[in-house]
Amino acid sequence: MTMKSLRSLILLPVLTFVGCSSGQNKETLMSAAGFRTIIPSSPTQISQLQTLPQGKIIPITKKGKTFFLFADARNKTLLIGNQQQYTTYQQYVRQYKLQEDKVEAADLNADYMDCWGGGFWGPGFYPGMY
Repeated sequence: MTMKSLRSLILLPVLTFVGCSSGQNKETLMSAAGFRTIIPSSPTQISQLQTLPQGKIIPITKKGKTFFLFADARNKTLLIGNQQQYTTYQQYVRQYKLQEDKVEAADLNADYMDCWGGGFWGPGFYPGMY
């Protein structure tokens, strides 16, 4: 089994049970995509972490390679990934959004069925009744 297929197997439960906070969703999906979590260990690193845009994925280029950073000064973490990991993260976001849409549609359908008594016509409402 390849690492990518293993991550895909792990992702479904992650998509199902990921937290409500959008920042937490990002961090969970980024970790699942292979981003590394770095915890600053010196006052200088903590200070640099605080200067980065918070809660946003930002691209940086170093020695001709693009990396993606996600700073969370409140939790004192920095997530960093390469182009492949960022692309995987974007796929996970699309899958997560699709899953959210399916859940929302199921909830709307359940609400509709409750409103009309569980059946298409509902109790006491039959064709030709009027």
